[in-house]
Amino acid sequence: MTSSPQLPTTIPPSEVRDEITARLASLVDAIESHPSWSISPPPPSNLFHVWDFVKRSHYIMTELDNIENGRPTKHPEQIPRNAGASGANAAVLCFNDVVTRSITINEMIQMPQMLVMLGLSRIDFGDDIRTQSRAVSEAIDKALSSSS
Repeated sequence: MTSSPQLPTTIPPSEVRDEITARLASLVDAIESHPSWSISPPPPSNLFHVWDFVKRSHYIMTELDNIENGRPTKHPEQIPRNAGASGANAAVLCFNDVVTRSITINEMIQMPQMLVMLGLSRIDFGDDIRTQSRAVSEAIDKALSSSS
């Protein structure tokens, strides 16, 4: 099990955020390429819920600049409320939300038995999804180590 990370007090530089965002997008693509994704609409709930968690994390990353600068977001209902925080403070809280989501995502993908604890059935995610999930974790770890 992963230990709790030291969460940053500022959002990482744009190039670090871009790497995390790109790796989350690659993970979304890998999930959408899973053989069970297109068997019958909608996809199986276990795969869908992981995809939704990843997709929301990706979306939050794409809106960090807008959040930090107090600009409107495209889908404000998808952004964590963070107890009314705004500006840079809200962006940090949203980034930290992505960090904790990414830890949870990686643990669910690497250890699918965790899905059972959430009331979902186990699934074999396959090597590509596991690899892409590790890549997200590595990008998050890099961001956290550069912020300390």
